[in-house]
Amino acid sequence: MAAAETRRQLTSYIRIGAGVLLVLLVLLAASVKLESAPPLWWDEGWTLSVARNWVERGYYGRLLAGKPAPPGLEATFPVSFPVSVAFQLFGVGVWQGRLAILSYMLGTLAVIFYLARRLYNQPIAVATVLVLLFMLPQIEIHPMIVGRQVLGETPAMFYLLTGYAFFLLALEGQLWLLPVVVGLWGIALITKAQVMPFWAASLIVPLATALWSKNWMRSSLFAMSFICSGMLYAILLWLWHGFLQQTFPQSPLLGMYQVTALVGAIPSRAIALFVVFAYGLPTLLGLCYGVLSFLRSKEKLAPRSHTEVVRLALLVLAGSWFAWYVTLSVGWARYLFPAVFIGSIFVAAMLYQLTHHFSVSWTVGNARSVLRSLRASREGIGALIAILLIVTVFPRTLRMLYESYVVNADTSALEVVEFLNTRTSPVSLIETYDSELFFLLERPYHYPPDQIHVELNRRTFLNQHLSIDYDPLAADPDYLVVGPHAKLWGLYDDAVQSGAFRLVYDFSRYSLYRRVRSKSDVPAHYRKW
Repeated sequence: MAAAETRRQLTSYIRIGAGVLLVLLVLLAASVKLESAPPLWWDEGWTLSVARNWVERGYYGRLLAGKPAPPGLEATFPVSFPVSVAFQLFGVGVWQGRLAILSYMLGTLAVIFYLARRLYNQPIAVATVLVLLFMLPQIEIHPMIVGRQVLGETPAMFYLLTGYAFFLLALEGQLWLLPVVVGLWGIALITKAQVMPFWAASLIVPLATALWSKNWMRSSLFAMSFICSGMLYAILLWLWHGFLQQTFPQSPLLGMYQVTALVGAIPSRAIALFVVFAYGLPTLLGLCYGVLSFLRSKEKLAPRSHTEVVRLALLVLAGSWFAWYVTLSVGWARYLFPAVFIGSIFVAAMLYQLTHHFSVSWTVGNARSVLRSLRASREGIGALIAILLIVTVFPRTLRMLYESYVVNADTSALEVVEFLNTRTSPVSLIETYDSELFFLLERPYHYPPDQIHVELNRRTFLNQHLSIDYDPLAADPDYLVVGPHAKLWGLYDDAVQSGAFRLVYDFSRYSLYRRVRSKSDVPAHYRKW
């Protein structure tokens, strides 16, 4: 008895130590190299610049050639507001802005751990976090990378999943939490436009099962939460548009959904399928496992427990998001992030089942028996699948993290900004469409109209042959910076090849050009006389 008690205590201490180690690992991975890993990105730049202007100039908008301009491509208010608070508290900088989003990521990991523990058990909850850390071998879908970028995905996941956690408590009798649920879901809907259809499906399907089983109490809670959250979203959207109209009138961005969210082009479908099978296969299998488990349930049309209902809601949420990515999205891996994040719960549950409650000896033994005897058994095939998933995905994820934190860490955006702020005239006008430079520049800068972004995406990602109606010389810039996105789009290729600019310096990912204004400024290979 004493020996058994000692073993139990030792096991308990090991689990506690492993949990503490895991938390420390997450905190370390989340906080190091905030300025360089990953390199500052185009989508972040718009939000960071709006947040800085809000803090320093008192208006919510951008700058164009040194003058106030309306907001446009930045993330929504629930994203820009915490960034502006971080700027107010810690000063303007890359790590300060990313720190605000990092807090969302840590909170979201805690919430998904809680949900996995409530919906399944403690081992699956731990495995869910491990799946998120070590089984997502792509930079655009890994929470340690996405969760530190100034983007809308992580805050949206925090508000959305926290809403489901509180909704579970409300279903269990704590009805006073329903306003909290409505508030969280309303904010989630306005944080990221993509959330709406999949969130709606995740409530409508369980609502239908509740109506089928004549569970009027549960039906009422689902219906009230759905309606009130939608109303709050509409109110917040109306208030926000009213606020913006008081500052700057906004021009509509035409065709944005057709190049990002409703894309039927074959190249985008091919890219989406490649991303799924190269990086999202564990999620695909986990969602299939969740669907099969639901269909095999004897009470699938009338789930009794509240945890089964919320589990179904999350399965529909992740599954519908995953299906949209494959069938209609433009195919960017980033758009798969919410589905793989939520789907990690079902991946962990699948591995728990396939490995006989994470028994290493059982798993290895059954997989070995299949390979030795060449006789397939359900347990042996399942164990073999679990092992193959782990050994093929885990090393790739470690390599991706190493490359992200060490090999590809880059501060060239800060270097080019430092050069322009210190070695050019204060009145020099910089032309660039790499918006990550904007919020740190102390010089006036110019960029194309927002509608150009849609046309560039059509030409680059949908292979549509379009002429881009934009003249980089129209604003009479003194310098031109061509960074990763401008190079990808080929926006300034003609201007550079025309000889109107002379290359001054290369900053790793950025090329800095100076305007040619006299014959002496023209490079020798451009001179004709």
